[in-house]
Amino acid sequence: MMATMPPADPDSSVPTFAVEVRAPARLHLGMMAFGSPQVRSFGGVGVMVDRPGTVLRVRRAARFEARGSHAERAVTFARACAQAWGLHDAACAIDVVAAPRSHVGLGSGTQMGLAVAAAMRHLFVHQPPSDELPAPPQHPLQPEPDAADHELAFDIRESLELARTVGRGRRSCVGVYGFSRGGLIVEAGRTVPATVPVEDDATREFSPMVARVRLPSAWRCVVITGREAVGLSGEAEKAAFGALPPVPQEVSAELARIALLELLPAAVEGKFAEFSAAVRAYGRMAGKPFEAASQQLPYASATENLLELLGELGAPGAAQSSWGPAVMACCESLDSAGELIDRMEGLDIAQHHEITIARFDPQGATLRVLE
Repeated sequence: MMATMPPADPDSSVPTFAVEVRAPARLHLGMMAFGSPQVRSFGGVGVMVDRPGTVLRVRRAARFEARGSHAERAVTFARACAQAWGLHDAACAIDVVAAPRSHVGLGSGTQMGLAVAAAMRHLFVHQPPSDELPAPPQHPLQPEPDAADHELAFDIRESLELARTVGRGRRSCVGVYGFSRGGLIVEAGRTVPATVPVEDDATREFSPMVARVRLPSAWRCVVITGREAVGLSGEAEKAAFGALPPVPQEVSAELARIALLELLPAAVEGKFAEFSAAVRAYGRMAGKPFEAASQQLPYASATENLLELLGELGAPGAAQSSWGPAVMACCESLDSAGELIDRMEGLDIAQHHEITIARFDPQGATLRVLE
């Protein structure tokens, strides 16, 4: 099936030869429901953070090639775009400047796939993203190359089309919506007929986004990830989902109540204590349906102990992201985030974990043309 994309811009007489795409990371607090044809599946809550983000530089080339972490996966996404859009003579070279580790709860696959698709579209379809943002401060990863003096952002329609092209958003769409404009996101889930396999539904509807809130700029998120731990993915994740019983409707109802009546209002009003309490409550309850499968993961008990410890260290708004092992801890300011890290380092937590202070991302992915 060919993906539907905007036609080439007839006024583009000079082709673009190289672009840079930057995308935030995704933290997922958990799903509200799955497993019952009578209830929307895979809806939930997540938030985008600026670190550890994905940075790609992509240029036209004679053949598909890539270097850096996840290079092979990046080329797979690029080939999928070329095939879907009928770009028979198009190829690119991808430089993965930065990317989160795979399968740790940071949404790296979705952000990589969408970033590659966005770059391919700009290089070969010549239909630029719909919005333009002012130039941001220089990114700390490495010096800026020569570039145009503006960045382009993505609207929801574009993110969904890119996601369909590279096969993302089959369950949760938090990372897809977060690619477009960032923020704290609540999605409703979608109805999954019992006769349609989720993974094979090429014409699937995407879970609709019902709310997005940009969190206060002073707030920070400390992202803590076990150095050697890896979560479920691929066939193992499919098998785990297939073995799980449906989420009880009373659990789904309580998760929806927390999301809509506690988490979102606290975020809109900038009430940090209430927001932290809601993050903790939602994360705990959303993890209940996954307990049986999660206990089989080697880092399960360590993650549970870490969440308890974070509360004792003054960060009660902590939760595991997806299957983990990544854990988020909400902090009211940069200073409080630094103090939390000092306490963790005093307990040698940093010896076995990667620890990053991140901003809650307010803009999503950006693209700019490189000269």
